[in-house]
Amino acid sequence: MVCARRPITLIRPPAGATNSTAAAGSASRHTSTSCTQRAPNFACRLASRRDSWLPYAGCLPRASILLLVILAASAQVPDAGETYKEAAKLAAGGDLQGAVAKYREFLALHPESVEARTNLGVALAALGRYGEAIDNYQAAIRLAPRNPAIRLNLALAWYKQTDFEKAAAELVEVRRLDRANKQALYLLADCWLRLGNYSGDVSLLKPVFDANPEDKAVAYVLGTAMIREGKIEDGENVVNRIFTSGSPEANLMLGAAALEAHDNRKALEILHKAVAQSPGLPEVWSLYGRAQMENDDAAGAMDSFRRALRADPNDFDANLSLGALLRQSGGRDEAAPFLERALRLRPSSLSARFQMGAVELELGHLEQARADLERVAAESPDFQPVHVQLALLYYRLGRTQDGQREREIVLRLDEQERRKQDR
Repeated sequence: MVCARRPITLIRPPAGATNSTAAAGSASRHTSTSCTQRAPNFACRLASRRDSWLPYAGCLPRASILLLVILAASAQVPDAGETYKEAAKLAAGGDLQGAVAKYREFLALHPESVEARTNLGVALAALGRYGEAIDNYQAAIRLAPRNPAIRLNLALAWYKQTDFEKAAAELVEVRRLDRANKQALYLLADCWLRLGNYSGDVSLLKPVFDANPEDKAVAYVLGTAMIREGKIEDGENVVNRIFTSGSPEANLMLGAAALEAHDNRKALEILHKAVAQSPGLPEVWSLYGRAQMENDDAAGAMDSFRRALRADPNDFDANLSLGALLRQSGGRDEAAPFLERALRLRPSSLSARFQMGAVELELGHLEQARADLERVAAESPDFQPVHVQLALLYYRLGRTQDGQREREIVLRLDEQERRKQDR
């Protein structure tokens, strides 16, 4: 039977498919977090090694610099009273729970205070209560919509919740209000890279790189975005200008370029060198896993993706690829959390939605599977595997006519592919 279950290896968007929602942008890590705690990209790790690069991507000392900057403004609050001063003192001394209580006490009497509302958000974020922090930042922005510092804090809180699209929207606004804000520039680039908005990153960073070609952080993200956008030669030129030939960073990016060019054996060879040289290099295990997968080493790939996720749980490609491989090997229960995270990280990804729909079908969650698979089919009607899954789904739902229609689509697409190969 044509619609029988078959291996599905969709890891990237189907050829010719476009995401329904353009990646609006993304966000960065909270300023109170050190690089060693959270370093999702190479540039952040690079910054942690040399003080001269500390402004990149939120790579700030453990002390919350932004918190201290805002607290310093407490002297400017007219008639703040003892409550506000005590809240600021508690926060500066590390008693964030006490500061939260005091700021709320002050705001009950002075709800229009932008400074107190913002400081409350910072204290809540430092406690990991990002939802509450977001509410307070948004309230502060309603009072002071043109304050880029508050919007940057809001973006950081969204980032901590892995809602990169909302974070990005705020970073775009920060850039509109404060064009010279380098932190917002770097963080936006980092998040667009996470969201797969490679063309946005190229447009954003190319002028910066041209003005300062010695900036390795910018060069890394720009070169990566160029390669993933398909501008392999341009990306390699950036790599060669800034990184020493044979360095782990150069090998990482050249291996990525080989993957994009479908030279899978070369990619595996180069990325194996990068792993051996610098196993802690961000993204190295994720890319190495892809190369292993493309060379039919599923077991090795799964191990590499798990290593990637230990370093960065929000690595989209590692979550998606590991989930897909687990599903193919029969581990649908284990696959589901990875695919759910991938879809949460990049809601517009057809690949993630297809894999999630396939897992939902196998788990018997038929209505959820139907919604996801029908959306993929609508946006990528020539992607044959989704029609295979829909045929199975409709037959299980008792919708025989719809199942037959999907089966005929599968046969038609099979025939089209056969004709292409015959040519």
